Amino acid sequence: MSPVKAIRSVLVSAVFAALSACSLTPAYERPAATLPDEWPSTAPADAVSVARWDEMFGSEELRDLMAQALAANHDLAAAKARIEQARASASIARARLLPYASAGVSASRNREGDGENRSLRSTDQSLLTVGYEADLFGGYRAAAGAAQARLAASEFDWDATRLVLQADVASYYVQVLALKDRLAIARKNLEVARELMSLVEVRFRNGAASALEVAQQRATLLSVEAEVPALQQSLVETQSALAVLVGRSPEGFEVEATTLAALTLPGIAPGQPAELLQRRPDVRAAEARLVAAHADIGAARAALYPSLQLSGSTGVTGWLTGGSSTIASLAASLAQTIFDGGELRGQVRLTEAVREELVESYLQAVLTSTKDVHDSLSAVQTTQARIELLTQNVEEARTALRIATARYRAGTDDLLALLETQRSLFSAEANLVQARLDRLNASIGLFKALGGEWSEAGQS
Repeated sequence: MSPVKAIRSVLVSAVFAALSACSLTPAYERPAATLPDEWPSTAPADAVSVARWDEMFGSEELRDLMAQALAANHDLAAAKARIEQARASASIARARLLPYASAGVSASRNREGDGENRSLRSTDQSLLTVGYEADLFGGYRAAAGAAQARLAASEFDWDATRLVLQADVASYYVQVLALKDRLAIARKNLEVARELMSLVEVRFRNGAASALEVAQQRATLLSVEAEVPALQQSLVETQSALAVLVGRSPEGFEVEATTLAALTLPGIAPGQPAELLQRRPDVRAAEARLVAAHADIGAARAALYPSLQLSGSTGVTGWLTGGSSTIASLAASLAQTIFDGGELRGQVRLTEAVREELVESYLQAVLTSTKDVHDSLSAVQTTQARIELLTQNVEEARTALRIATARYRAGTDDLLALLETQRSLFSAEANLVQARLDRLNASIGLFKALGGEWSEAGQS
């Protein structure tokens, strides 16, 4: 047989074996998960609906910070490296589906015999070998499918890491602005407390107020003053945490925006519950690992059956000595494990058990995702209602403080009534800032629960 025909026979046999191979991988069906029929609508009528993180709150500064975080965050870079690892593993698994070829050249020169009978013998050979292990029962195809599914899972893990990073950047950003608002309120309240301190001291000098009243107002003034450095420290720490998230040194890092009022209140369209299965990267990663587990079962089952090895080689020998001749060979071998102590069947049971575990993990991921959306939608509603009530509370408290100050100045009421209205206003203003922060965080939580960015068709 000519060398060309020998190689051709090997390849034809390999193709025939591949085409006739059967698969032992179970058919994959997505586990049936319980999802609500609809999400309730929560967005205020004047809210601007958003579908991307960089549209949230209408802040160009926040958009820039998110871009910096995506470019420089080390956790995200590590997740990217894990994708490359999975991609290499998938490439290795696919390589086993193809024939392999090797070429080699060898030459030797030996002196034989003794004395006058000694002779010099030269041998040489060049050889091209082509081999193929026929994937008769789909084991290699199953392994390649499992590797590809794990690559998809690593990509979804990267998406999940990115989603958490974006949510954290947004959350720290609004916390910074809330602290700036609280600082501004504390400084304003400090001015009010100082004005009242001056009033009490004047009344004390005129005999209209007691030393007790002076001490009470001074205690209130010191309490308000003590809030300022505490808030300043919280602001420094929160800005430092935000700087680390975006990959920058805390030294010299500062958020330019000064108030939560600069942000627009976002509305987020939750879409259909079933879209969570395509939006949430953690759910998609759980399903990709389940797909890989199905393929692992096929690979483990295929190992129970015989393996067929095909090989062919052709070459030339004697080309150094001028008497070259062509050599060729064709071989096939069939191997079957007779006894392994139950190792291979144990491997099948192991892969089946892993598949069952991942089914439950997937269903739990879906259930958790619906809980996240449910809780976030509720938080959006309740925080919005709380803002409306606290806004009215602040207005009433300001009116009460003006009246109480006037009555105290006129001598109608004592200082205790004035101090109580003063504390009520300070508390109401702090509560309103916290409610606005909670409302924005609820929007961030809802956006994260829904899987982050998505297109108009509802696909992430």
